[in-house]
Amino acid sequence: MPKLVMSVLGLVVIVLGLFLLADRLGGRLLGNTALPDASPVASPSPGSVEALRTPRDVAAAFTRLWNAGDYAGMYELLSAPAKHTISREDFIARYEGIAQEIGQTAIEATLLDADRDALEQPMHVKRESAKVGTLEEDNVIPIVEEEDGFRVDWTPSVIFAELGDGFVRWQPDIPQRGRILDRKGRPLAHLGQINKVGVVPGQIQDEAALLQALSQALGMPEDEIKSRYEHGQPDWFMPIKSYPDPMDPGLLEQLAGIPGVVVQKWPERVYPAGEAAAHVVGYLTEITADELPELSARGYSAGDVIGRAGIEAWGEQYLAGKRGGRLVIVGPDGGERRVIAEVQSEPAADIVTTIDLDVQLAAERALGDNTGSVVVIDPNTGAILAMVSNPSFDPNKFILGLSDEDWARFNDEEARPLQNRATTFAYPSGSTFKVVTAAAGMIHLGMNMQSTLDCPAAFSLPGSSNVWRDWTGVDQGPMTLHRALVRSCNTFFYQVGVQLDEKDPNLLAETARAFGFGNPTGLEELPEVAGIVPDPAWKLAAVRDGWARGDAVNFAIGQGYFLATPLQVANAYAALANGGTLWQPYLVQEVVALDGTKVYTHEPKEIGKLPISQEQIAGIRAALVDVVTTPAGTAYSAFQGETHPVAAKTGTAEHGQEGRATHAWFAAFSPVDGARLAAVTMIEYGGEGAIVSAPVTREVINAFYEANP
Repeated sequence: MPKLVMSVLGLVVIVLGLFLLADRLGGRLLGNTALPDASPVASPSPGSVEALRTPRDVAAAFTRLWNAGDYAGMYELLSAPAKHTISREDFIARYEGIAQEIGQTAIEATLLDADRDALEQPMHVKRESAKVGTLEEDNVIPIVEEEDGFRVDWTPSVIFAELGDGFVRWQPDIPQRGRILDRKGRPLAHLGQINKVGVVPGQIQDEAALLQALSQALGMPEDEIKSRYEHGQPDWFMPIKSYPDPMDPGLLEQLAGIPGVVVQKWPERVYPAGEAAAHVVGYLTEITADELPELSARGYSAGDVIGRAGIEAWGEQYLAGKRGGRLVIVGPDGGERRVIAEVQSEPAADIVTTIDLDVQLAAERALGDNTGSVVVIDPNTGAILAMVSNPSFDPNKFILGLSDEDWARFNDEEARPLQNRATTFAYPSGSTFKVVTAAAGMIHLGMNMQSTLDCPAAFSLPGSSNVWRDWTGVDQGPMTLHRALVRSCNTFFYQVGVQLDEKDPNLLAETARAFGFGNPTGLEELPEVAGIVPDPAWKLAAVRDGWARGDAVNFAIGQGYFLATPLQVANAYAALANGGTLWQPYLVQEVVALDGTKVYTHEPKEIGKLPISQEQIAGIRAALVDVVTTPAGTAYSAFQGETHPVAAKTGTAEHGQEGRATHAWFAAFSPVDGARLAAVTMIEYGGEGAIVSAPVTREVINAFYEANP
């Protein structure tokens, strides 16, 4: 019996071995007539290469590996002489480099009919290129027999016919980048002029004197200046540093006295509004080496620029146009051998924004050196008329060249000038939120604008030692909901928050979300954060703690865990101004092709309705009018003598940081009936909204009417 068992096991091992060998050899031992190129081939090891017994087997494996992008596997199939001419690393780099140069997105190499033993196996190669479309050519794979089997007698011409010792080169034809315009057609980004200060090496008379004088004039080290021109030919203009146009006359005069120094005007992307519109417009930089593999598939090449933020990034597909050019094979001497393909470029389109440049510039001036933002919206459509964030940055510097000081400032963790505070910073909104609490009281507690509660100097919950105080510090006695908004009485709204919480802790949060808080507004052109609308479920998930009545007290005046962006506050007040419709904010009005065709036109999109009646909206608006027009109003002093009808609300928000002033808010719309704009100013650590932010908003409103009578 043991001998019988051993015999059976031996037979099983032999049969399994035959099956594995048959599979290794493409099924021939089992009578499988399928061609090797009809079955998948993994990246072969030296041992598995020996199983490829015919030229056809090797060519089939080579094409399958090529289609899979397995260049290392392809290299294993090369003949010994071929491997001697190129290393594995250079072989892989050759294929990857050509694929990147042509913007290859897909490849399909297919063997054509031929005898299995032919030493030249014909193939058809079909490539998809982001730069020129579909490329197709017939080629051959040369095969050679070596001691251990057949191998690919590879040369670079296997990649492209006639390549040989040459190179594949993309000669781009890049259309002029489209303009970014304000709503009245004025440029926010366009092709303008910059001044390049350079050196013509052949015209230098005294190099030491040139370096000393140029270093002093340009504020650059002498060795850096020399490194930028020392490899240039005698008659070449070697750029050293760029300046905006027009240049300082004093600097021009200083440079004119240095033999060998020349100033030339060059066409370049220019941002006329500079820092004022930077966060809206964005900026350009060259694509990086890390990005090139991905972006080459979209038609970009090394040295190309791409939009990095704002409209420049959002509208890249329109502003860049369609790149054209010629894909050619050139010899080592640069001479052209063959044109692989050629495509015509297509002109870029212009983007017309909703920005009113007059209002934008006025908002920047009014905000001044304060850290914060200003947002101005058309309440009837959601169009953003102005959006300013400070600290800001000059997008022209990305064109002129960034200094070490620029990089340090742009990357300052506290100032964060590259970030848009209007959309990506969320803050406690303070008393600007009280319109939401008033609305919730009317919806869920049966209140109206004449409902009365006390306005004591301080408020406490039964059985609690916590004390919440009114900003005035005095007992103001009974007051209506109308007057509570006008006087911005904290303790009045604490009581409303408690009553809402007693009825249902989710009621105020639901109302806040209906006003657009807690979710992004849907602005498509810029990044934005959602902010926070706290409720019991949120607190349990985020803080891992239960909801407390004190949370509702804080929430009622836009404090505690509640956070909102200035854009969200502006959009909520725009809805109060227009009668209750929340519009999706937007920055791009239309995209216009070179021939005047409108490639894209924005249609206003409704994203919600305020959950209150027209009568209730009118009641809140009447209170907001009294905020600026009656002596009891918190913004009365800031708007005395104002000729334009304005409705508004002040806000002063605590933030929990010791030793720093409160955040200053001011939200307004004008005119009161048939409003044409809603504006919000938010100044970080600015103090009181009525004192700091209200004057900024007033200046912006007046600038709007001056520019749009």
